[in-house]
Amino acid sequence: MRSKRIISLIMSAVMVVMLCSTAVFAAKKGVALNKTSVSVTAGKSITLKPTVTGVKNYTLQWSTSDKTIATVSKSGKVTGVKAGNVTVTVKIKDTKYKASCKVTVKKSASSGSDTTKNTISASGDALDFVKNIKIGWNLGNTLDCTGSWINGDLAHETAWGNPKTTEDMIKAVKNARFNAVRIPTSWGEHLDSKNNISKEWLDRVQTVVDYAYKNDMYVILNTHHETDWIIPSKDSKEMSERFTSIWKQIADRFKDYDEHLIFEGLNEPRTVGSANEWNSGTAEERKVINKYNKLFVETVRKSDGNNKLRYLMITPYCANSSGAAINDLEIPDDSRIIISVHAYLPYNMALNTGSKVSSFTDNDKQEIDSMFKRLSDRFISKGIPVIVGEFGSVNKKNDDERAKLAKYYVSAAKKAGVPCFWWDNGNDSSSGEAFLLLNRKTAKMEHDKIVKALMEGLK
Repeated sequence: MRSKRIISLIMSAVMVVMLCSTAVFAAKKGVALNKTSVSVTAGKSITLKPTVTGVKNYTLQWSTSDKTIATVSKSGKVTGVKAGNVTVTVKIKDTKYKASCKVTVKKSASSGSDTTKNTISASGDALDFVKNIKIGWNLGNTLDCTGSWINGDLAHETAWGNPKTTEDMIKAVKNARFNAVRIPTSWGEHLDSKNNISKEWLDRVQTVVDYAYKNDMYVILNTHHETDWIIPSKDSKEMSERFTSIWKQIADRFKDYDEHLIFEGLNEPRTVGSANEWNSGTAEERKVINKYNKLFVETVRKSDGNNKLRYLMITPYCANSSGAAINDLEIPDDSRIIISVHAYLPYNMALNTGSKVSSFTDNDKQEIDSMFKRLSDRFISKGIPVIVGEFGSVNKKNDDERAKLAKYYVSAAKKAGVPCFWWDNGNDSSSGEAFLLLNRKTAKMEHDKIVKALMEGLK
């Protein structure tokens, strides 16, 4: 009996050892964090603690999705920089194992209002800065609406048929994974006899800018549809004074906004109705555009606040991406300049509503590749970044082909280091320039195939 009891105890001990060994052997490899979400005040820190299982010898690598909002040290110490949301990730080096924590950085009690007193770092250059912009969307045919028949400043926003802009619209764009918004804005019809911008209009523009800015998106604000008075072939003292006055007032209103707000001096500067309106213009017209780009940069730099360091976009004649337009573009002596071009390629499929071409071909790929090579050779190779401020393809009931184009275009742009902004004018009719992605009446994204393709192009 005693020997049986001893044998039983031995067998039990063996089973325990085997179970323990099995448990150790089956330990799941990976890394976890003690928190999956956390809040920290700007200027303060919090340390995330990782737990590694199933791996004996390892090195942890820490990263943050946006260093301008929060930094993270090699020991997992997260420090808030400014208000916003980021993802902090820890990874076991040379493995696929990683864990993330969503970090919300809150403003400190002394940081002022929701939009002001954020500084712009003096370190870094424009080429590195542009890497933060992944893909953008245009709020077209809205704050850029013009027409002498429009009665009242605020009536301009809805004059061309789009509803009043709401924050839910911008959130829908962000949720679709666009991280930047371009806000085309016209100013010439909102001036008094002394070139003062209507306060009512400036207030409304700021409200719309804040919809994106407060949602941690990059914002481009420009002068748009001003071709009835900014005429390169008819330069004048009055024209330059009006242009300078507009940018003085814009710069002053937004002087405390950080680097998430970018100014774009001109949209598609050209002489309407001229022989080369949609090409490169004349040599003299290109000189005038160079003059106004320089005026824009000088005016902003002379203003207060963060405008000394703000990133600024300048545009060649008609925002053309080829020929003399880009070759004759003079770059101001400023390290924070970004070149802005527009490129609806291939033209017959992407923009020409009179063409029946609706398929994306290998020849179209070559045209896109050639365009990005030109931009790279002319600008990027020399350390000057480029943004395609407008691109897209009109709806010809061909979403499968539009999706192919969208994916290829964005993929080619990413290889070149060029962020692109889809032109959305709110139109989805069967005729005209139908570029809609966001249904502004429902504040929901449509044309899912195209939106998905745009994001796949970023991978």
